[in-house]
Amino acid sequence: MEGLSLYIVQTNAVEGRDDEFNEWYDSTHVPDVLSIDGFESAQRFTRSTALDRPDVPTPPYEYATLYEISGDPVEALGRLGAAVQGGQMELSDAMVPGSGSLLLTPVGVKVVAPNRGE
Repeated sequence: MEGLSLYIVQTNAVEGRDDEFNEWYDSTHVPDVLSIDGFESAQRFTRSTALDRPDVPTPPYEYATLYEISGDPVEALGRLGAAVQGGQMELSDAMVPGSGSLLLTPVGVKVVAPNRGE
């Protein structure tokens, strides 16, 4: 199926260092990732508390980044991993080590609501 794959990375900042983490992520990390062939776009999110309930465990991550990847996503992720392992990509100590990630590949065409364009 043609279309962009989605790569979602979930992370946390070291306690008390959110501003530093967000500055590094926006100014350094996202541009570094987008310099890797296949990474087309990135959008960052913070977890909303709107759906929190006392009887449901709180999700473990506060931040998520949604990357769109063209072409073979496994190859693009391999290039990303090589850049990190090779030291070409600076990682901040304001980020808690370890992250969650999810790779989604299309199984259907993108459907857009009528009159909302694309």
